[in-house]
Amino acid sequence: MLSAKRKSDGTIVTAYFESKRNAPFLCIDCNEEVVLKSGRHRVDHFAHANPVACKFAVGESDLHRDCKKQIFESLDREPGVRAALERSFGEMRPDIFAIINGTRVAIEVQISSLSIETITRRTIQYAQNGIHVLWLLQWTPELDSQRYTPKVWERWVHSTYFGQVYYWIEGITVVSYSFEPHFKIVPKTSWYSKGGKRMTAGGYTQQSKRYCVPVRGETLNLVSDFRGQQRYWLEANGFKLPDAKLFIHTSSRN
Repeated sequence: MLSAKRKSDGTIVTAYFESKRNAPFLCIDCNEEVVLKSGRHRVDHFAHANPVACKFAVGESDLHRDCKKQIFESLDREPGVRAALERSFGEMRPDIFAIINGTRVAIEVQISSLSIETITRRTIQYAQNGIHVLWLLQWTPELDSQRYTPKVWERWVHSTYFGQVYYWIEGITVVSYSFEPHFKIVPKTSWYSKGGKRMTAGGYTQQSKRYCVPVRGETLNLVSDFRGQQRYWLEANGFKLPDAKLFIHTSSRN
């Protein structure tokens, strides 16, 4: 985690602006002790002294910490935007919470895989609290190849956001992608049966269940190009998509 509470005065502080001299620090959620970790090859962060004491004490990569740190710092510089790192809303603690153009937004940065049950539950909880959610993924060069294998929950995001997935580039710059069907050629083959009859098979194209064709869309700014939108429950592409409040770019196909 990047934020904690200074025990001496109760101030909420961020790891990269804090000093170990000001310890002890407490977790904002469980009020247990956390330790400031820093080093030349890692992003400064707080870690629970006793990890089992808090439900939010899960492993987090430096890539994830750096990503949300950049987004938070960039949002914090934008006029009229209020942003907070890891603000707690009871069962939820988004990577970044912000008020953007009057819209309450939770930005969730996902680097590792996430279960459909977890992402669905969090999306429902945000909607129930009047918060619009943006699920962001880390951009990878594989997205500019001729075929791509999206994770199951990545396909869920694609279905939820009206056929778009948003990938973080830097700062508050993201890029949208759509997933189009990928077709593979089943070559035509022939053989003779035991009775001497000539048999043939193949010679057609078939939609791949594993691959899709990633189509790069617009490069977007999180502040100027996005707005809040209500999405209602439906079934699509094999998923049951809940009522949701989405933070989505203004020219989305909806």
